[in-house]
Amino acid sequence: MNFKETLGKLADWSKTFPELRTDEMVRWVRLGVGKGWYINEVFLFAIYRDLQEGEDLSCFLKEQVLSEWDEYWATIFRLSPDRERLLKEAKVAFENQMYGAAIHMYFSQADGIFHDKFGKNLFEYRGETAKVKFGGYLTDFIARDSWDSLMEQFKDDSVFRRMYNEVYKEGFSVTDTDLVNNTGRIQNEQDLVIPNRHGVLHGIHKNYGTKLNALKCLSLLLFVVYAIYGDETHDDI
Repeated sequence: MNFKETLGKLADWSKTFPELRTDEMVRWVRLGVGKGWYINEVFLFAIYRDLQEGEDLSCFLKEQVLSEWDEYWATIFRLSPDRERLLKEAKVAFENQMYGAAIHMYFSQADGIFHDKFGKNLFEYRGETAKVKFGGYLTDFIARDSWDSLMEQFKDDSVFRRMYNEVYKEGFSVTDTDLVNNTGRIQNEQDLVIPNRHGVLHGIHKNYGTKLNALKCLSLLLFVVYAIYGDETHDDI
């Protein structure tokens, strides 16, 4: 199933989506962050649809990104046209196995897109500012006691959107991670599940430039894009 078909299935998914699944989605996000992945709504749908019991989550998400590589980037370009030139450089860097350069740009562009929306740094105070800003932005959570009425009032993907806002807020709330931890407390860079942003951008770390790390950092960029732009991410399906 291709990218557009996957997104198109979100409406059908929301029709039979149990209320308790939101709590389950939050657990998936926490599990992903614990492995260095930021799980957006499309990733999550793919997990529920395709992830087999016992399958490695990191391997699964790696293939999820690579299998729809151009489609994900098309969405990012469309939603950040004033950043397209830089974003294309970020895409090309990965495609040319310049993973360190790609990681630098994924971090900076995730930060920039967040700043465009909120006027604040995504990584300020190790993510605490982002948690507060984004939590205030997401006021349209789905009310679990009014599921049926919401299903009648909103188009299905919009209902899914409101439900998934809780999950995005959770992702921004997990601030004690390798991504934002104090670099001085990191004894061995090789132990990190995702590159440490400060260690990368300030030249402290040297061994982060791998394909897997670049894909994990791209998952952060995608997470920010999907969280901020919401329904607009699906406007081309």
